[in-house]
Amino acid sequence: MKKVMVVPTYWGRDTKTGWQLGDDIYDHPTPIDQTGTLPRFLKSLKKLEKDFELVIILCTTTLQIKKEAYQKVKKIIKENEPPVKTYLFSERSLGGVKKYYEQNSSLSLRLLSLSGYSNIRNICLFTGFLAGGDVVILIDDDEIFNDQDFIHKTTEFIGGRFYGQTVDAIAGYYVNENGEYYDDVNIEPWMTYWDRFGSKSKAFDKIIGSSPRLKKTPFAFGGLMIIHKNLYKIVPFDPNLTRGEDIDYLINSKMFGFNFFLDNELSILHLPPQKPHPIWQRFRQDMYRFYYEKKKLESQSEKSNMQLVSAEDFEPYPGEFMKEDLEDKVFKSNIMLALDYLSDGQIEDTKATLKNIYISKYSAEPEQNVFKDYLKLQSEWEENFNFAEEHYLDLQNIFKECTISEKKRLSRVKKDMKNHKGIMDLPIFKALSEEELNELLEISEFESYKSKDKILKKGDKDDALYIIEEGRVKVINNKEKKGKDIELAELTKDDFFGLTSLIASKSANYLVDVVAQGPVEIVKINRDDIFAFFANNHQSSLKILLYFMKKLNKQLEDLTEMYTDVQIKDRDISQIMDE
Repeated sequence: MKKVMVVPTYWGRDTKTGWQLGDDIYDHPTPIDQTGTLPRFLKSLKKLEKDFELVIILCTTTLQIKKEAYQKVKKIIKENEPPVKTYLFSERSLGGVKKYYEQNSSLSLRLLSLSGYSNIRNICLFTGFLAGGDVVILIDDDEIFNDQDFIHKTTEFIGGRFYGQTVDAIAGYYVNENGEYYDDVNIEPWMTYWDRFGSKSKAFDKIIGSSPRLKKTPFAFGGLMIIHKNLYKIVPFDPNLTRGEDIDYLINSKMFGFNFFLDNELSILHLPPQKPHPIWQRFRQDMYRFYYEKKKLESQSEKSNMQLVSAEDFEPYPGEFMKEDLEDKVFKSNIMLALDYLSDGQIEDTKATLKNIYISKYSAEPEQNVFKDYLKLQSEWEENFNFAEEHYLDLQNIFKECTISEKKRLSRVKKDMKNHKGIMDLPIFKALSEEELNELLEISEFESYKSKDKILKKGDKDDALYIIEEGRVKVINNKEKKGKDIELAELTKDDFFGLTSLIASKSANYLVDVVAQGPVEIVKINRDDIFAFFANNHQSSLKILLYFMKKLNKQLEDLTEMYTDVQIKDRDISQIMDE
């Protein structure tokens, strides 16, 4: 299962100029004259397993700084040397993709944009697909990895089933410097009726703070979501929403019958900078957000392959803010916030807060049918992906132009090459270019066995391919106490076993033993890793699969011949016994 981590990084005007009217609003964009949180994030990557690729999405509050921001971020990436293959996707990169769409289709491209949280999240999903991701890991650049098993945990459950339900997406959670999952906020009097953080705490305790490890969740964090391709190709983030796009995505997914689980062992350290925008402005964005969600739920209608959802499905948070008393909550909270501002002599902030009440009454609730509008967007998203799958190689070539770092685990590869020189004599490896060979060696494991060691035994999971580099093995049907063991095959250098792991729709268990006959050197490649390799190297994968098929055919012929001989011998013995 190929994993692609996608990380948006937000940049704004220099510190002195600051935010200007008309600029996009993000919680804490890094001023272009600072370095921000990106270097810290990149350094923390070195703690992780390296079996993923990284896509950095460059987002700016204004196009006026896009060239300067690109050079800045490119320099930061180079200086901090991510330990995995890295792409830097910018407005220029998006332009190349959109140009290809325009030249080869008449599809709407309004969902391919780098303006606004939801659009940026959609680009995260789309670039994750172009990078070949079976899963896309959404992370933010103000976070730090502390868990060395983080990457393993992201795909431990996704794509499988849990208590009979498909696991289509996994949410993790944030922890602060104290290792707590609660929000770092000071509760103030104006929050009495807008108890968002109290509701969140209840939800966190219920979902994060209790067993079992995996459970259905009413909330998700945009900076720690793992989304399977079965979901991300169908459900887009809703660009009509200015903030809260993460929970909205969960709601949309549930409408389309997909399942979101939270893993209470999957966390990340979240250290966000101070938010530059005033409280009244952030409150206004929350108003728009919750009125929009409330209208989306109210405007639902029955549709095939969809299910109706309600505010109660997302309690205690965000469900409590999508009910009939939303207007009352907004009115009382704004009055109390305005009084706070007034007592501090902040007249303009007081006026802006009181305007929130007017907005909530006359323009915060959408006039259009939100549900129908989203269905149109979803249909366009699906069409965009259908086109992308049909023209995958062309679009992937365009995407690969934004490769910024191809750092691989070359030291390990060189070491493997030195210790396993015989690997170059195997036909399967001779068919590959040097770059492809390096990539295949990165996902290979090298194992040594002594005579009579069981390389595999009956009941072991059939989830990997094994290639014999040196030595000889026997495949034995172990009859246990019910008769003699039957030797099914003898395999030598360049032979392989475990091909069924690539052919079967899901992993099974071995029904035989594989036993070393003297010293044996084995190359092992896990099923998910070799599928990811095939996805990235289409031409070579055809050569390898044809080679496998020829070898498998020869093995089946030998097995048939052996089985026929055994049958003849058994018949002769029966005749002798009869006589």
